[in-house]
Amino acid sequence: MAKILLIDDDTNIHEIVSLFLENAGHSVTCVSSGFSGLDYATHNHVDLIILDLAMPVMDGIETFDKLRTAPRSKDVPIMILSVHDESELNSGIFTNKHINYVNKPVDMNQLIAAVEKALSN
Repeated sequence: MAKILLIDDDTNIHEIVSLFLENAGHSVTCVSSGFSGLDYATHNHVDLIILDLAMPVMDGIETFDKLRTAPRSKDVPIMILSVHDESELNSGIFTNKHINYVNKPVDMNQLIAAVEKALSN
């Protein structure tokens, strides 16, 4: 069982994703902002972070960068969950950062496979 942190401002995503991941045997903590996610990840052990990019105030890109510089979360795998096209992201800030990506709307089989892949690396 992995401890997964889901950072997404959409509570519907919290409900759906946590239901499927908990049914797959994982423990999921959901937070609704980049600030809350950064705070949680720097004070608690997590095995994987699932991060939305489009959030108000501190977006996913800023959150990603701050998670990568915080000592407790810098080595935790991060998976992007976004409506943005993966090729668009690969040509930008996430190039060569070895991240996993799942597109919204979420295909739960793809999500579970991506989570297992991220946890095995």
